Amino acid sequence: MSLNKNNITLYFLLFLSYAINAQEKKRDTIKIEKLDEVVIVGESNVMSVSKKLFTVGTIKRKDIENVAGNNLADVLQNSLNITVNPDASNGRSTINLFGLDGQYVKILVDGIPIISDNGLGNNIDISQLNIDDVERIEIVEGSMGVLYGDNAVAGVINIITKRGLKDNGWELQLSIQEETVGNEFEFFDKGRHIQNVRATNQVNEKLAYSIGASRNDFAGFYNGFKGKNYVNIQDGIVVNDSLRGTEWNPKEQITVSGDVDLNLGKHNLFYKLQYFNENLDIYNRSVNGRYENGVLNPTAIDENYKTNRWVNNLNVSGPLHGATNYNFSFSYQTQKRNYKEYVYNILEEQTQSVETDTVSQSSEVWYSKAFVNNIVPKSDFFNLQLGYEFTNQKGFDAIATGNYSNNVVENTITNYEFFGITEFQPFKKLSINPGIRFTNSSQFNNHLIWSLSSTYNFTEKIKLKAVVGSAYRAPNFEELFYYFVDSNHNVRGNPDLQPEDGISVFINLKNNYKIAKEGFLNQKFTFFYIDLKDAIASITSEDEDGSILFTQDNIDYSKRLGFNLENSFIYKNWNIGLGATYLGITNAINASLDNPSDYMWSLNLQAILAYNIDKWDTTISSQLKHTGKTQGVFTDTDGELFIGETDAFTWLNASIRTDITPRINATLGARNLLDVVNINTKSSAEAHTASTSSSRLIGNGRSYFLKLSYNLNF
Repeated sequence: MSLNKNNITLYFLLFLSYAINAQEKKRDTIKIEKLDEVVIVGESNVMSVSKKLFTVGTIKRKDIENVAGNNLADVLQNSLNITVNPDASNGRSTINLFGLDGQYVKILVDGIPIISDNGLGNNIDISQLNIDDVERIEIVEGSMGVLYGDNAVAGVINIITKRGLKDNGWELQLSIQEETVGNEFEFFDKGRHIQNVRATNQVNEKLAYSIGASRNDFAGFYNGFKGKNYVNIQDGIVVNDSLRGTEWNPKEQITVSGDVDLNLGKHNLFYKLQYFNENLDIYNRSVNGRYENGVLNPTAIDENYKTNRWVNNLNVSGPLHGATNYNFSFSYQTQKRNYKEYVYNILEEQTQSVETDTVSQSSEVWYSKAFVNNIVPKSDFFNLQLGYEFTNQKGFDAIATGNYSNNVVENTITNYEFFGITEFQPFKKLSINPGIRFTNSSQFNNHLIWSLSSTYNFTEKIKLKAVVGSAYRAPNFEELFYYFVDSNHNVRGNPDLQPEDGISVFINLKNNYKIAKEGFLNQKFTFFYIDLKDAIASITSEDEDGSILFTQDNIDYSKRLGFNLENSFIYKNWNIGLGATYLGITNAINASLDNPSDYMWSLNLQAILAYNIDKWDTTISSQLKHTGKTQGVFTDTDGELFIGETDAFTWLNASIRTDITPRINATLGARNLLDVVNINTKSSAEAHTASTSSSRLIGNGRSYFLKLSYNLNF
């Protein structure tokens, strides 16, 4: 279906203008909700990150609904210090936080790290994380290694899922969402098509359970390419014009989950089971034009990846004695990725033969974590939290054929970790929280992670918080053990990699103002500094046979320095957010041989606007985010490292959400209104080399969506 982008954009903006102007001057005053300030781990929200120790940002359920978010990538796209990095070739979407990639960010679901292609909790493909059963998303910036272990360097993202209902009975939720991909849309063959269903039963005050399913069908982004069944035949000869396939590969995702929430007096038990399946197709742009029995029979060698993931999470919490609480979590997770290479007959539109069909990645994880907090409840000066964390991960990540297929081996990493955090409160306004974590790993030497956080309350509204700690990151499973070797490839992990270490400093000042009777202004100013030594990056080397080897090694250092200012303004029906981050990044591949680069500074901006029309039960919202130029370590076509720059770009989204009836609501919106598709990455020119530039696909153009939801309570 062809769409005229300019006309649709104009109609959309005119509708926004009409909706605002049509609002009556006389209306009921909405209720102003001040942001929740204190959540202590071990009390009512046992899965939450402690806001007493850290500054926690929250994406609420209504924020997710306003942007019609289906997966984590849909909502994090609008966060100020987070950049979503999609990869059109393999379908993965990972994140950067303060210019550090997903290896430095830990992603949790209800406080438990999630298994991924690379390891546990890090470098997650966030497009695989369905958020239809999510209550809120917590984002913590800065190192949190003492509480959450290695790799929680840039921050932690904790996804909190829903639990039960307020009243006894059933709740049924159904939704369907249709979305264009750029200007491409057909009900089955093009665009993005999403369906969700969820049923929850609150049996009584002690028992609730739910079950749900979601399907996300992304048909790919053609962007001038001709699709799976395209072949150019001229005068009986196949012409390879490289137009077959899609620029962004298609994939289908199915998520099924169920949970039970059981209240056992003062104790609570929560169990969640989730199954995830992803089917990713990669179409070869090169077509083989050959004759069989005198008949032209064009074929292509295509690839398919199927991922299956099972997650079992159990959490038990409650009081031990008096005000002393415990929290115990256990998880068993498995993931397998099947790789298939096959010959596709284009004219017959079917698979002709299968060349390779194997399990290319397999992971099995046993995980447990427990802690006891408020151990000294009667003391006004001193308190203590103690805990442990256990992880056992077994598996492999390899593609090997022919003579190399016997070289694939299964590896195991086991970690035993113990941590403790103390609280000293010398006087009412000041608290000091030192913490340590002892890590024993089967792959690395013992390591001690430390942190020191402190809070000073000038008044009830003005608070100063500082967090200083280790910036410790252990190599993930892929960096250590990845194996992709055949006649054309030689890519391997490096089991001799050493962990990265360094220091992280975050200092922020918060202030809340009350404006008149119906408004609030919340401000936060943050200074941050991250210094990483022995940073891990891809390099080119030689293997034992003298062949070119692509692998990993520890480079010299990587640093981040910056300032952040965020403002949240709520007045009557208006909700306005303005934020800015001034971020400097510098990297050195080998400081002893090369002059370290200067800081490259970039300005990142964010603006969020929401307006409620009470009479129509309607919310109009828009999100603008500008990401400035950034510096990073990249690999060129020869496998050599270079320090390069990525161009700036800006996202603009807008949406309208309205209740058509008490049970039916609709969300109409547009993503990427500025039509960003590609950005450039440039290498810095040296005295003996010329600068080079390459283009990277990060978006699929201006897209439009419509979501219809049905909610029934009985």
